[in-house]
Amino acid sequence: MIRDKNLSLQKRRAELLAQLGYPEDYLSEKPRCTLCGDTGYRGDGLCSCLKKYYAQEQIRELSRMLDIGSQSFDTFELDWYSPDRGSLPRSPRENAQRNLNLCRDFAARFRPGRENLLLFGAPGLGKTFLSACIARVVSEDGFSVVYDTAGHVFSQFESAKFRRDDDGDTAGEDVERCMNCDLLILDDLGTEMTTSFVQSALYQLLNGRLLTGEKYCYQHQSGPRRSWAAAMERRCCPVWRGEYQLLPFVGTDIRRLKRERG
Repeated sequence: MIRDKNLSLQKRRAELLAQLGYPEDYLSEKPRCTLCGDTGYRGDGLCSCLKKYYAQEQIRELSRMLDIGSQSFDTFELDWYSPDRGSLPRSPRENAQRNLNLCRDFAARFRPGRENLLLFGAPGLGKTFLSACIARVVSEDGFSVVYDTAGHVFSQFESAKFRRDDDGDTAGEDVERCMNCDLLILDDLGTEMTTSFVQSALYQLLNGRLLTGEKYCYQHQSGPRRSWAAAMERRCCPVWRGEYQLLPFVGTDIRRLKRERG
């Protein structure tokens, strides 16, 4: 009797929905993704719906540090770089065009096992902008990206080593993310305080990621701390040599030019 009543109610519901112009299954719960039934997995791999969700969450996380919304390879302005070559093998504009092409290619063809990048030069020449462009494209392709400043990363290494992780401190998790993400972008390398621990942490970070084939893109600020670069070259030379492509940035501070031109 209960079964008959239930079927009668279902029939009545279908009739009412039809009168209102809705299909019979309008009120039935349906999965958003017809490919995986909202499980997030197809066979042994991730479904495209879950990959898209991961990419959106990564973009949201990266946007906390970067202006991901407006920074793209298409909006990189070469006009801020001088076309005058002077005594240089390339003019600042030609050099910027080369860096743009290399960064665009690195992002478009990103796969574990490709070369790493080391962007270096004075502040205000576009290193952070192009790094943000790389982060955006690689994230949208479904790879895991961590973008952080060198100072903060090394402080997390220090916290994970010397503090107990029992009071909500997430340093250990942050270190794991840096070690295991598909692409690590480390900003302002060389501006943090140089200590034996920092050198050891950087060596651990470089060596660990190179051994597992994970990629990195580092930005080194040239300037008064050249002794830091020399010290790290001696310390990490066996790890660094041949593992990254150098992208020098030259020219006049673009932020200063924008202020001067209003």
